[in-house]
Amino acid sequence: MPRSLAGLAAAVVLLCPAIAGAASAQSGSEEQIAVPVQIVISGRYRGPKLWRVSKDGHALWLLGTVTPLPKRMVWQTEDIQRLLRETQEVIPAWPSVGIGFHPFTALHLYALWREAQTNPDHLPLSAVLPPDLYARFSALKLRFAPRDRRIEQLRPILAARQLYDEALAGSDLTPHNDIQRTVLRLARQESVAIHQDKLLVKDPVDVMRDLTHIPRAAEIACLRSVVVRLETDIGPMQARARAWALGDVALLRRLPHTDNRTTCLDAVSGSARVRALVQQAQQDWMSAAVQGLERNRTTLALQSMDLLLGPDGTLATLKRMGYQVEGP
Repeated sequence: MPRSLAGLAAAVVLLCPAIAGAASAQSGSEEQIAVPVQIVISGRYRGPKLWRVSKDGHALWLLGTVTPLPKRMVWQTEDIQRLLRETQEVIPAWPSVGIGFHPFTALHLYALWREAQTNPDHLPLSAVLPPDLYARFSALKLRFAPRDRRIEQLRPILAARQLYDEALAGSDLTPHNDIQRTVLRLARQESVAIHQDKLLVKDPVDVMRDLTHIPRAAEIACLRSVVVRLETDIGPMQARARAWALGDVALLRRLPHTDNRTTCLDAVSGSARVRALVQQAQQDWMSAAVQGLERNRTTLALQSMDLLLGPDGTLATLKRMGYQVEGP
């Protein structure tokens, strides 16, 4: 997948791995918890216990991940390594993405990507955002990215992504899902099959063109939601990252969650092509999980904790389908 398409997809679907992870998170419980700020997380941690979904002697083990994660955490993988020795198949949380490659297609995508970096009229953010929102954005920029001058020239949805990444870096957090990368590396070491669906983008130039024509009002709404999250959710994000590291699923369920992904996904979901890709990725993952349960004695799958939990989450869905669900 050309870096141009991957970069824009990752940028517009904030907090999600490329296209596949783009889904709204479960909101926090009504119970509000006092959350300390500036939690520095380092050292070796086991991470959360796994859920076991079973039927007729077949088991699907689900490892929930969170984003962001502690930047300096060393994940102890002994439990996962033991499980992999009994596992026939691993299902990643998102598919690989492929396009029909042609040199002219790649050049066209790169040209569209370059064009998409800034506003069509090349106005700076100060001229694009409402004054109150720009003032709040500027305060966060001064706090987290004081030396980043280029961010002022980006279109709102890309500026939102850049500010978010800078804020995580300044809060001892990382948006990268190193947990999945580690599990897949260990699976290869144990010669365990990896079932990774390939999401084929048949019309990449049209998808990119759709993403470059997101209405400005939708982009501004996305940026506003990111500003709100950074104003209110840094402490809870750090607490969630620590709770994941400590395996405290009960705390993960109770922590408040300010979610900006729905708003930012709405910004790009005006495109029927993008919306179809998101839906296809979600359907493919569930199909792979159910087929793994039927085919294998033991399967290990990864999924975002936000998508696992809640009344409409993956665990509840599997339970309604008649599977036994056990877990922390």
